[in-house]
Amino acid sequence: MRGVYQAAYLATYAARVAKAECLGEKALDIGSAFDLIVGTSTGGIVACALAKGIPLQDVQDLYLEYGREIFPHQWARALPIIGNCVVRNLGIGLRRGEIALRKALESKLGKTTIAEVYEDRGIALAIPTIDINRHSAVVFKTKHLGRLNGRDDPRTLVDVCMATTAAPILRSMAKLDESGGDGATTATYVDGGLWANNPGLVGMMEALEILDDRNEQRRIELFMLGTLPMQGGEEVSDRARYRGAPGWKFGLRAIEAGMNAQAVGYSYLTNKVAELRHDGSFAFRLPAQCPSKALQEYLSNMDDSRPVLLNALARQAISDVDYAWVSQAQNPHMKAFRAALSESQPHTPTNKEEKHD
Repeated sequence: MRGVYQAAYLATYAARVAKAECLGEKALDIGSAFDLIVGTSTGGIVACALAKGIPLQDVQDLYLEYGREIFPHQWARALPIIGNCVVRNLGIGLRRGEIALRKALESKLGKTTIAEVYEDRGIALAIPTIDINRHSAVVFKTKHLGRLNGRDDPRTLVDVCMATTAAPILRSMAKLDESGGDGATTATYVDGGLWANNPGLVGMMEALEILDDRNEQRRIELFMLGTLPMQGGEEVSDRARYRGAPGWKFGLRAIEAGMNAQAVGYSYLTNKVAELRHDGSFAFRLPAQCPSKALQEYLSNMDDSRPVLLNALARQAISDVDYAWVSQAQNPHMKAFRAALSESQPHTPTNKEEKHD
């Protein structure tokens, strides 16, 4: 659900750029300004939408329209005891949620494949996930390197999103066809956030290899945007050190700690790799403010899709854009981000979208 934050942040910033640069009234096709887009978990949905050229308002609508179906029994999930001990512990609603998510994704992404995105748009795409059958880190990719054999070309963007967002406990695992469409061989995937919650380092390594593959000498400008960046943490009493499954919220606290630690650690590593190139390359995390106490409480349940939370996420994103916009004058990385967005093409509706309007 936190993808609402990313979609609102990017859409709002792009609208400010369009107005400031007199680029017209149409929403900007942000994906067109970038050579490579990387995203994990709910960020993978946003990444696929950007790569395909789908308006970010459509991405926000996906969460708003289908959120309650993707995570059913919202009233129960919001209750600490019932939510943890009954809904999440027993996996209630997972089958219904899987069907709803696929329906929601298909309504926006259609049947577009990875190969078609790269052929039509020339935008490289990298989406982390985990093959649970082999406990192996996997990155679904477009064929943007000479060494790649097009393994993922037949995969639909919908399947890619199903795999990278399959958060343990909160979502069912994703079962995907591995045999080119006949279903003879399948594999099971879970959320890429378990190893690449912040996929900045994945993006940096892909960018390095792309430049090497093309024998290009130019700096890398990598921009990172979280799904509402916030540093977690807790004071642990001596007694709490011995807590069992209930104290760990049946695994959710462990997942949260790992994801927060990755966000910080991978940001550092990604920027360090950029600095070591000594050519002006950088990896920059777009500015955000600390969310309010009330919003932090909402975010404690990662499967909360109530309208009040989605509205709060969008509102926070708009406020963070105001905060980031002011920093442009003193921050060269923010100037570079604005310059990148100013190169975006206006979004051109497809025939289907024109008919819908």
